[in-house]
This record gives sequence, structure tokens and C-alpha cells, in this order.
Amino acid sequence: MSLEAGGARSLVKRVVRGGLLALVSVGLIYFLVSRAGLTWSALAHSIAGFAGWALLCVLILTGANLGLATLKWLLVIRALAPDTKSHPSFVDAMLTTAFGALLGQMMPFQLGVALARSLAGKIGIGHSGRVNLGTTIYEQLFDAIVLLAAAALSAIALVLRPALVGWIVLVLCSALLVALFASILLPSILAAIALGLAGMPRNRVWKSTLGLLSALEKMAELSPSVLALLTIMSVLRYAAIVVWVVIVLGALQMWTYAIPAVIGMPLITVIGLIPVTPGNLGVTEWTWSAILVSAGATMSSAGLFALTVRIVNVVALLVLIVFLFGVHALQRVPMIWRWREE
Repeated sequence: MSLEAGGARSLVKRVVRGGLLALVSVGLIYFLVSRAGLTWSALAHSIAGFAGWALLCVLILTGANLGLATLKWLLVIRALAPDTKSHPSFVDAMLTTAFGALLGQMMPFQLGVALARSLAGKIGIGHSGRVNLGTTIYEQLFDAIVLLAAAALSAIALVLRPALVGWIVLVLCSALLVALFASILLPSILAAIALGLAGMPRNRVWKSTLGLLSALEKMAELSPSVLALLTIMSVLRYAAIVVWVVIVLGALQMWTYAIPAVIGMPLITVIGLIPVTPGNLGVTEWTWSAILVSAGATMSSAGLFALTVRIVNVVALLVLIVFLFGVHALQRVPMIWRWREE
């Protein structure tokens, strides 16, 4: 009874804490709308009038972003277990990733994707939940490397404010550092961790880390071509997000703030890793507004952009999930399969 009571109290505390954080999120959004001098009707009208070309571009870029994340995951799974026949299909894997991205509106994106893929493993998509989780964490390491390089590039750009030639040099240096870390340092780090685990006493701890040791050894031995491909896809993912943001700015007639927004994006992404509120709702919007206002935008236009980013992102994810679920369902209609065989 005491254990059950303790569990109930813990659940109540989590629910209360989640409710309070949700209220904080709502309060931050309400304060942003008020501070920006927006009205809910004006915001709804602006969203409803979102340019069709921009919405199409957003859908394509969101699909490309999630597709690249899915391909990275499948590449890691197949590289670590090439002889296994239970690899998930691309549609199932991308549908799982899309659900994870939707969960990312309530928690950090990386955590949402990892949770969705782990749960998917328990219902037969991919491997076990543990394998799905481990491979997800590994493929996300390359996103983290690219993000750190982008953050360093942005910090240098803010201090030096380089001209075009300076930008080219900075980008090339960042690309070189990313390639160096992903191809040389990361495998060496993983091999060193595996070596440390191999030297642990052969006791209960050894048994619990045996699976981790095997996985680390395989990851450290991935071919340079696989590591290069994972890095390139992470760079392309980041590029797709950058273009996504610029497209939304263009749809709101805010092209002039594209460079400040791109420079500030790493800050937004890093803040997104820290779950201050559910999905950092309110926190992300205020950060976007601060970046644009510091670049000369009015509070009204900055707040409108920040809120539009959130809404359009959710709409794009829902549309993609419905589409992928439809494809998933069609693939399992017996008549379709019979027609294919004939």
C-alpha cells in the first residue's frame, strides 16, 4: 500500500507540475500577443492568408527534413545490423519520426523522436525499443555536431560581422571541423568508451553493459563513407530548416530579417533542447521575437512571425502524418498487393 500511495503521490506531483508549466506557456503566449499589440482575430486572419506557395514550400521542406532524419536512422540500423531482415520500411520509419516531431511540440524534438521510435519498437516497427532508442541517439549525434558548428559560426559572425568573403571562409572552416570530428574524433571517442567498458570487472555491472559495449564497438567501426553520409544528411537537414525559416519570413513580407534570423537559429535550437515549458511553448516565441526586434523589426511583426512559425509547423506535421498514414494503410490493403504481384 505504501508503494502504491507513493506512486500515486508521484503521479499527482507530475500532473500538477505539468499543469503549472502549461499555464506558464499560455501566460507567455498571451503576454506576447498583448505586448506585440496583436489581436487573436488578426492573428487568425494572418494565418488564414498565409501564401499558398509558402505553405507548399513549408510542406516540402518539412517532409525533406523528416525524410533525411528517417534515412539517417535507417542507415545506422542497417550499418549496425546488416543481416537482420526486420528493418522498418521507409514509410513506417518516417511516420514514426513524424509522430516524434509532433511530440516535439510538447518536449524537445530529439526526445520526442527518440520516445516515438522507442515505443514503435514495442509494437513491431523496427527492432526492440532499446535498439530503436540506441540507434536514434547515435544518428542524432551528427545533428548535434552540425548544431555546435552552426552555433560557433553564428557566435563568430555576431562578433566579427564579416563580409561575403569572410562568410565563405567561416563556412568552409566550419565544414572542415564538422568533417574532422565526425570522421576521426567521434569514432575514437566511442572506441575509447568501449575500451573503458571492456576493462570493467566481470560482474553484474559487466553483464548490464555487455549490450552497450557491443553497440559502441560496432558504432566505432562504421566505415568512413557511412560517417560522411550521416554528416552530409545532418548538414542538409539543418539547411532545410534554415530555408524553412526564410520562407516563412518571406510569406510575412519580412525578407530583410533573413540574415539575423539565420544567425540566431542555433540559439533557438539550443534553447529548444532545454525543456523549460512543454515544447518550450512561449519561451521559443519570445526568443524569436527578441532576435528579430534586436535586428530592427517591430514587436508586432516579430511576435507575428514567432507565433506563425509554431502554428505552421504543427499544421505541416499534421498534413504529413495524415499523408504518411494513408500510404501506410494502402500498403496493407490485400487487393493492392495482389495487383502488384500480377
